[in-house]
Amino acid sequence: MFALAAVAIIVGQVETVQRAGSQPRNKELPLLFNLEPARVLLRACADCHSNHTEWPWYSHVAPLSTWIAWDVREGRERLDLSLWETYSPGKRSDVLESICGLISTGRMPPRLYRSLHSEARLSETEKKAVCSWVEGKTLKQKTTDTR
Repeated sequence: MFALAAVAIIVGQVETVQRAGSQPRNKELPLLFNLEPARVLLRACADCHSNHTEWPWYSHVAPLSTWIAWDVREGRERLDLSLWETYSPGKRSDVLESICGLISTGRMPPRLYRSLHSEARLSETEKKAVCSWVEGKTLKQKTTDTR
């Protein structure tokens, strides 16, 4: 039993070291995120979908640390808002379109995350504002692409 606890603590510490690349949220994110609907996305999504993760105290406790670090790594692989400027116009458009569907159906942010992080809970008004903003961005992108 003691050996298992020791291994869990070591694994948790390794994961913590691997997370050290996170930057504080006060670092600048792309200018795209200066509008209110985009700030809603950052508030609800940046912990898992950017390099601006704010790690809660329980993310340093094994075995939760391993699970949480894996979730964040997977979230960044799917979408990293910190890298937005490096995405092609097509990828940006695809991501924006999927964001509206994911938040309006409640698939994102995940239920467990929302239950632990009140800032990730989006009101219906916020969801509609984000979707309207997304539709405007994707329509503008498609108009630019056809020229």
